[in-house]
Parts: sequence; structure tokens; C-alpha cells
Amino acid sequence: MTGLAGLLSKAVVLAALAFQVSGAAAQTRLLLSTFFPTGHPIYSQVMQPWAADVEKATSGAVKIDFSPNSLAPPPGQMDLVVKGGADLSIQIAGVVPNRLATLLVTEVPGPTTTSVAMSVALWRTHEKFLAAAGDHKGVKVIGVVAFPPQGFFGLGEPIVSIEQLKRVKVATTPGNSAKAFSAVTPGVVAGPAVRYFELVSKGMVDAYASVTPIDVMSFNLGRYTKSWVQLAELGTAGSFTFVMSEAKWKMLPPAAQEAISRLSGEAFSLRMSALDRANDAAIQTLREQGVSIVKAPGAFEMELGKAFAVVEQEWLAEMSKRGVDGRAALTFFRSEQGRVVAGK
Repeated sequence: MTGLAGLLSKAVVLAALAFQVSGAAAQTRLLLSTFFPTGHPIYSQVMQPWAADVEKATSGAVKIDFSPNSLAPPPGQMDLVVKGGADLSIQIAGVVPNRLATLLVTEVPGPTTTSVAMSVALWRTHEKFLAAAGDHKGVKVIGVVAFPPQGFFGLGEPIVSIEQLKRVKVATTPGNSAKAFSAVTPGVVAGPAVRYFELVSKGMVDAYASVTPIDVMSFNLGRYTKSWVQLAELGTAGSFTFVMSEAKWKMLPPAAQEAISRLSGEAFSLRMSALDRANDAAIQTLREQGVSIVKAPGAFEMELGKAFAVVEQEWLAEMSKRGVDGRAALTFFRSEQGRVVAGK
């Protein structure tokens, strides 16, 4: 995939030109709340540059202020914006599954690619299939994105058979990951990923899942991690929605709306290449630390696929309830990833 930086730069230039043609306006300050620490690449390499580009594109008429601390816990970020506690925020879909069920298409086990390819594909899928479900009532969607593919990590030798998996304890996040692994083993310990360090460092689990290599390093799990089994056809990724108060959006002059729109959607998804770079660096560190990285044997992956199928079945059923053609959306999401990788 080539030319992503050029496409992003073009979006910034076009946004600025659109605003300049319409003339300047009085400054509007928007408050952004996020639970991500300042050192996380989504904060420092995605949201901060986006905010700077918004200010540049609007000739200073719109300025984004970052709250020094999160104004709500992770599950409450979108509600915070709806209720006027902040103007912008990023919400993890997986911690509000009933609210943002459509975006959990990224959690249906299947082939995965890169953060940027999945993010662009997710935006296109959202626009074509998912938006009609109305999951984002009360907010203006700036972007929907996917983090890099999640992994299955072990504290010992690689777990490469169903028999092994049935005998170990696995830390997972609540929701689809817990559901998938619980279909195989009774040893699932479900909880927020921030609790993994306690479970892993104290030897309370033998493996952990549903986190990226970036998370492995940021949660200080690297020193305890000895193996990583890659599930090529059963990959998953966390999805997020970046939203703005609908009321505040409507208060912006048309020129500012146009400038911000040019930096939103697919243009925002392109910024996720920063996550891919950070993930590649984390993978390199894991290799240097001696982590054994192996591909899951075909027989193991086939058996897991049968057990994990419950996630896809339940997601499709939920989409049907919401008036979404889930099968078509899932197929489109996966095919679009290939198109993005091919530069389309």
C-alpha cells in the first residue's frame, strides 16, 4: 500500500482551502476527553496531529483542547459527549457492546491485516451497511477505526493444540473474546486488559488474549511472555469510534464543518498507519526478548474455528435485529481490507 502520507496531506490541504474560500470566523474551542495516556500512539500520533490539522485547516477558528485527565471511565466516553461533559472523545466499542454492536464486526474471528487497512475498510463498511442501525444517535461520527490485530500470548511453550488449551487458564477481556475461549476451555479469566499485569505477573494465568503487541509492552507483560501463537484465519481487532457532540457540531459555521469533514472518515482512518508503526516496533522488541512466535497448526486452527463460530453466529443474529445485512457487511469488510492493501 503506497501513497497514504500523500493522501493524508492532500486532505489537510483541501480542508484548509475549503475554509479559506469561505472566510474566517470567531474561534471555537472544543474539549476532547480520552482515557488513553499521552504516551500512547493513538493520543500522540493520531489525535494530537488531527487536532493540529483541524486548527490549521480552519485558520485557527477551531481549536481542540485535550483534557488533562479522562472525564469518564472507558465505557462512559460516548455518553459523556452526548450529555455535554466533553465535545469530543474516542469510545471502545467492545466495552459498550449493546450500544455499538455494529462495530464489533472487527471482533468476529477471521482474516486480519493492518490497523490502517482495517480502519479504512471499517469506515467504508460503516458508511455502506452499519450507519443505518443508528448506533451513534446524539453524536457526529468523526471516524471509526480498528487497532492492530490482537494476539494469543503464552507464559510458557506455545499452546498449539485443543488438548493444551483445555488445561490452561487464559486471561481475556469480557465479551466476545471470553465467549470464544470459553467455548474451548473452562479456564477463562475475564476482565479488563489493564488487570492483565496482576494476573500474568503473579502466575494466575498461563496465557492471555485480545491485546496487541503494543499492549503487551505498555502493560509491562513482555518480560513474562514466552510465546505468541498466531491465528491467521481467526484474527480479531478492537474497534473504536471517534465522536463529536452533535449539538456542538451544528453550532460550527458551515466552513468549519466542511474543513473538519475533509479530515474525517477515511482521511482519519489513514492516520492509523501510526499504530502499525508502533505495533511493528513492539513486535521487534518481543523478538529481541526471545519470544517464540509461531503460526498455529492447521488442525488446531480448524478446531478453534468451530468453537469460535459462536461469535459470528451471535453477531449476525444481532445485526438482523438491527436491520443490518450482517453477512454482506462482514464479507464487504474483509474484501475491502484487501482492496486497501492493494491501494484501492
